[in-house]
Amino acid sequence: MSSVFKDMDQDDRLDALERKVKKLERNVNGGNKMSGIIKDLIGMECTIDGNGYYNTRCTVLDADDEWVKLIIHEKKSDSTMIVRLDNIDSITLD
Repeated sequence: MSSVFKDMDQDDRLDALERKVKKLERNVNGGNKMSGIIKDLIGMECTIDGNGYYNTRCTVLDADDEWVKLIIHEKKSDSTMIVRLDNIDSITLD
């Protein structure tokens, strides 16, 4: 039984290391620069394209190094979404 807990502990450590490696890769590849650009767009209306989004009208509410909080403007009503920066391919200012 203790080996199950030991394996879980190792899995948690592996997950933590994977997150740290991804963060370092983003830093090396300009991830922090992109989040700075996105932060400058707070309050502006734009159109985003990316994984699951194509010509989606939105307003940027907030951003950090990994996430962007958006109001998605839809025909019937608006909805708030939090999207990973990695999932956004392009942003066009309206």
